[in-house]
Amino acid sequence: MKIFWLLFTALMVFRPVAPLLDYMVNYDYIADELCVNRDRPELNCNGRCYLMNALAEEASKKKDAQQREGKLNFQLSITYFVSETDWSFELPQAATKTQPTDHYLLKKIEGFTADLLKPPIS
Repeated sequence: MKIFWLLFTALMVFRPVAPLLDYMVNYDYIADELCVNRDRPELNCNGRCYLMNALAEEASKKKDAQQREGKLNFQLSITYFVSETDWSFELPQAATKTQPTDHYLLKKIEGFTADLLKPPIS
């Protein structure tokens, strides 16, 4: 994955230099076949006109991409107001001592569980 990102970054960085590298590699073919001024050898163009056209095309692509990117960017600002609230905190009171209750002496409720717990009817 690391190699992928390195190659991707290298392609992004060296993309504007691609026409120049293409000119250097294919110098003879460009000078003989693609040069606009090949009929006038006294200008000593040697394909530089083709190189300038290629560089201008690359620059216009970059400019068009920046313009499209500028058109796609937009900002949405949302304004909202938060009302101030008054927070009040109370410290817990110290527990007071109470008499323990004897739960065995409380009145037993009978018949309560008999209504809830019935066996399934089969």
